[in-house]
Amino acid sequence: MSVMRIGNFQISRITTTGERAPNALPTEEQFRELKANGKCLFIGTLAARSGTRWLCDIVKSHDRAYAVTERDKMPESFWRYVKYNELPIDTDGIIRLLKGRIAADWLENDSTLVFSPYFSHGFLELYHALEPDKVLFGFAEPEFVVQSIYNKGMFEEDYSRRNFDLALGYQPEFADRWSHYFGRVVPRGEYYQTWQDLTRIGKIAWWVNRINMDICRQIQDIPEDRIVLFDLSAADQNYEYYLGLAKLLDLSPILAKNKFLSLKTLTVKDSDNVKHQWTDAEKSEFDLHIQEWKRVYGELAPKAALIGSLQT
Repeated sequence: MSVMRIGNFQISRITTTGERAPNALPTEEQFRELKANGKCLFIGTLAARSGTRWLCDIVKSHDRAYAVTERDKMPESFWRYVKYNELPIDTDGIIRLLKGRIAADWLENDSTLVFSPYFSHGFLELYHALEPDKVLFGFAEPEFVVQSIYNKGMFEEDYSRRNFDLALGYQPEFADRWSHYFGRVVPRGEYYQTWQDLTRIGKIAWWVNRINMDICRQIQDIPEDRIVLFDLSAADQNYEYYLGLAKLLDLSPILAKNKFLSLKTLTVKDSDNVKHQWTDAEKSEFDLHIQEWKRVYGELAPKAALIGSLQT
């Protein structure tokens, strides 16, 4: 709980368990000092629904290691909105917040993994600002991801938009869900009307394709030895994969197999992944709009699977 005084009034605010209020975070200078003293940082991003909450539970199960995903939804989703739409808005405050959060993690841990789907755009900027030891790109089998996002209700709302060339403006349906609004980027320009006429599966397929391909284009400029590919399809309850990942992230002590296998039950809901009967239109739109990412996924998945061959 944080406390603030204004005149004779005292205002209390509950913060996330174990987290400091933003105004009580370590400074950027402390961030640099801790990093210079050997603290490790891993940052990661993804489109969505790729097992990263489970991955964070795995990392946190090791001594002096912390991991978190979507820690500050509002500023992180706003980051994606600004970077995706290429808006002339200064985002240095968000970087300062991230550095403060990371430094706070380091006060009690030797390493921290910070994951957020909202880092997908402007990821290179974050890479240069935070100088992580490794970056993680999380992904999963395309049809699984699209169905899982569909089950979460994405793109159920109709958008109000008159000028397709401008960034999407205020939407009454998202008045109390700003992170959803900022995070669910949509096309600009003439293609927007075509996209609007798609089924929800088609819209989501376009979205997953666009997010993943934008990430891929950015990580091409990051040294290959800094990149860790986390494929949920390969990692799912795969103890050998975990052993290889633990080596890459310098995690210890190694979890027993039964402990590792039990962690998935903390985050996974079977209802998230139930497949509905796709219509012919949904199947056709999925195949059309996911094809670029599906091809690249076919190239990346075997590379990600190699993590399981590493020895501890």
